[in-house]
Formats: sequence, structure tokens, C-alpha cells
Amino acid sequence: MRVTLDAQHATPLRQALTRDCGDQPWTMRVEPLHGTGRVRLALYLPKAAVGDAIQRVTALEPSAQFGHLLEVPNVPTDGWQDLMQPVQRAKANGRDGHSSGRMVEDSLAKLIPPSHVLIGLEVASRRALFDEVAVRVERLDGIPASAVIRGLEEREAMGSTGLGQGVAVPHGQIKGLHRVIVLYVRPVTPISFDSPDGLPVSDVVVLFVPEWANTTHLHLLADVAQCFCDRDFRERLHACRDPQAVCRLFSEYQA
Repeated sequence: MRVTLDAQHATPLRQALTRDCGDQPWTMRVEPLHGTGRVRLALYLPKAAVGDAIQRVTALEPSAQFGHLLEVPNVPTDGWQDLMQPVQRAKANGRDGHSSGRMVEDSLAKLIPPSHVLIGLEVASRRALFDEVAVRVERLDGIPASAVIRGLEEREAMGSTGLGQGVAVPHGQIKGLHRVIVLYVRPVTPISFDSPDGLPVSDVVVLFVPEWANTTHLHLLADVAQCFCDRDFRERLHACRDPQAVCRLFSEYQA
């Protein structure tokens, strides 16, 4: 759920959600709207807490603006669990180092140029997809393809990154990587990904970050969730016939 309200109300809302959600997973991301005194919030909440959260917001500021309200599948996979982890957990661990603030500012739209869009990829399996992605990452950053494949497979061994609804987000933190790399891949034929709904995957966002960039990792996973939970976004994405159109859609959506 997206909400825009006066900056002064963000902290009281966070405190209220901490009480309301208890030990259930939830996340609140705050984006300042410079020069306005207002902020845009991205809230990821348990379904049972959504109604109370809306009431909390309207009680704090009746003029608050509500944007997207998106629904995560009822039975989240390990991939969805990753998307829902609080960003604050990574910050508390102190893992992102001095340069993390700059990296977190990078959005999917900025990180997926046309050269990172692979439409009509001829692959018949998840492993074949990983092989193709690994070759592309090796060309982009010099990381050995074998290390890329190993990172992807180790993450899949923890649980499928297929989210359901035809979407998968294979991701990992790669030793020796110095920048974030994101690819959007659309196979010619949807491939099996052990997704919870049993459907093959037609949209793949592959995400790599340096080993130390936990906060960046979580922010970008949350961005993926925000886009791909939106059925209208997925339908518009499927209508894109070239990499430039894909990049325009990500830019327009995140704007």
C-alpha cells in the first residue's frame, strides 16, 4: 500500500504499526518528497492489519493520499518472505557500509537499461536460464559465470524464488561484485520454477548485489514486489515488444 502524508506523521504511524502488527512481518519505507514537507510511504502489512492501518492514517491526517493497494499471495514462498523482510533488520546488522545510501537510491528503472532486457530468450529450464544469465553477467562485470550460477543455485536450494502468478525473482549476493546488476528476462516459452501456484514463469527479474549490500538488496526486492503484485503492470509489461518499451514502463511506473 502507498500513502502520501505530512512527514511529521510518519513516526507516530510507525509506532502504531509496531504495536498493531506485533511479531508479524511488516515493512514501512519512507521516501521524502523534497520541498513539500511530505513523504511517500510504501507499506507492506499482514492482510489483517490493513484495515486498522488505513484507519490509523486517516486519524492522523484525514487529507492523506492513498495510492496502490496490492495483494501478496495467501501462501507466500520463500521469495515472498524475502520481499517482506523489514529493511531495518539489515540496517541494524550494519552490513551495508559507507556507500550503501547511494546504492539504495538506485531504482529498478535506473538499474535496467535496454542492454539488461532479454526478451524472447530461448531456454527450456531454470538451469538453462541461469546459464544464459551467468554469461551476460560475466560480460557486464567480469564475474565468472560459474560463480554467478553457484550463487543462484545456492539461493534456490533454500526455496524457490518463483513467486506465483508467472513471476520469479532469482537473486543473490555475489562475492567480488562491486555494483548492483538487475536483468529482466522473458523466455519464449514459460518455464517451470517450482512456483507455489504450479504455474510456469514468464517474467523473471534477476537481481545481484555485492555481499555487503543487504539494505540495497531488500529495497530492490521490495521494488520488484511493488511492481509485479500489480496485475495491470504485468499485463502492460507483456505488451512490450522491445527492450526500450520495457524500460519506459519501469520508469513510468516508478515515477
